[in-house]
Amino acid sequence: MICKLAYLTTPAPNVFVLNVQPDGEDGILRFEITKAHLANILIAGTAVALRDSSNRVPVISNTEETHERAAGA
Repeated sequence: MICKLAYLTTPAPNVFVLNVQPDGEDGILRFEITKAHLANILIAGTAVALRDSSNRVPVISNTEETHERAAGA
């Protein structure tokens, strides 16, 4: 299933709900998940996001700018 929308909500203390809207549908499906499921989604999702190099923040060297500020330029 491809979803055009997916998000987590906490409607009550210690209640976790995964909300998804399948592509091409108007309704939202809601699944109550355990805290262990939530932790797994966060850990696995973080690993996947960091593994994809296109999502990484580029490292920009500002060495020249730092040197210019230190020299009073």
